[in-house]
Amino acid sequence: MRASFLLLFTLLSLSARADDDSLKVYMWEDTLSVQVQTDWQQQTGIPLTLSHFDNDDERSLLMMKSLQLPFDVVVLDNVSAQIYGRLGAFEDISTLNNRSNNDKKWNKACGRYAVPYFWGTVGIVYRTDMSSRPPETWQEFISPSPLLAGKIGMLNDSVESFLPVLYGLGLSPVTKDPLELQSAYPTMLKFSENVLTYEYILSHIRSQEKPNQLQMALAYSGDQYSLNRFFNQDTWDYVVPDGEMFLWVDCLAVTSHSANKQQAIAFLEYLMSPKVAATNAMDIKAATPNLSALKLLPDWYLNDASLFPPAERMKNVRIDSELSPENISLRAKIINQILKRHEAKH
Repeated sequence: MRASFLLLFTLLSLSARADDDSLKVYMWEDTLSVQVQTDWQQQTGIPLTLSHFDNDDERSLLMMKSLQLPFDVVVLDNVSAQIYGRLGAFEDISTLNNRSNNDKKWNKACGRYAVPYFWGTVGIVYRTDMSSRPPETWQEFISPSPLLAGKIGMLNDSVESFLPVLYGLGLSPVTKDPLELQSAYPTMLKFSENVLTYEYILSHIRSQEKPNQLQMALAYSGDQYSLNRFFNQDTWDYVVPDGEMFLWVDCLAVTSHSANKQQAIAFLEYLMSPKVAATNAMDIKAATPNLSALKLLPDWYLNDASLFPPAERMKNVRIDSELSPENISLRAKIINQILKRHEAKH
C-alpha cells in the first residue's frame, strides 16, 4: 500500500514536469517497440511520455484512488477495461477504423472502451543453463527441488498469486468458492518458503545489483525474450505446464479526462495499422491480436509455440474473468498474510 501511494505521488510529479504536448502512456515496461515510438514521433511530431507499472493490481489500486490519473492512454487487462469503462473512466472507442484488423474474439474481450494490444499465456520462465528440465505440471512447480529453494520468483496479483497452487490442487484460478481459496492457503504458505521474491521478474532483475539469483519464475509469455535482452544472452526459456492454459489480454484505453483525446485515438489507430502492429509484435516478441498484421509476419514468429500455442492446447483455455469484490477481498487478505510472513524471513 505504501509503495502504491509513493508511486502515485511520483507519477503525479512526473506528469507535472512532462511536456504538456506529449501523449502520456501508462503501460508495462518493455512492451512498445523503440522503432514504433520513433516512427510515431517523426510522423506526427507528438512526443510520447511513458510511465510503467509491474502488476495489474498496482495499476488498479491507483485507479481506485483516482479515476483521473495523469495519462492519456492506459494499458490494462481485459477485466479492468470492462469495469473501469462502465465507471466512465474511458472513452467508447468501439468505432475506431483499424479495430477491424483485430480478431473479433480479442475485440470482444476488451469491450467497447478498449482495443486489444497483445495476448498470451501465464506460465514459467526458467534458466536453461541451470535447469535440467522445466516443470511439466503445476504440482511440480509448487513442489520444487531443494536446489531451487530461494531461487523462484512469483507474482503479487489477486489471480496469479493463487494460480500455480490452485491448478496444482485441480481447482480453477478464478474460483468463486471461498472454501477453495482458504484450502489453498497452507500450500501457498509452504511454497512461499521457496520463493525469493513476489515482485514481477522483469522489475526485480532491473532493481538488483546481482540479478542472477532467480532461476525460475511465474511469468507471462514473451517475458523470456525480455529477460534474454536484459542479460544479453539466450539462457531463459518459457513453458506452460500441462492442463488448462490461463490467457491474459492486454488492452489499450483512452482516458475520458484526457486533454489529448484526438491524438490518443490517432495513436491507437496507428498501433492497430497492420505494418506498425507487425513491427511492434516482432520487436517485442509478443502475440498480436491483429489478423492483418499476422499476414505480414515471418515464419519464425508465427511458428513460435511460446507465443502461439498448438491448436490442441488452445482448445483448453480460460481467459481472465471478473471476480466479485468479496472474492477479491478474501484473496487480498490471504496474499497479504503470505507476504507478511515472507517479508519477515527475508
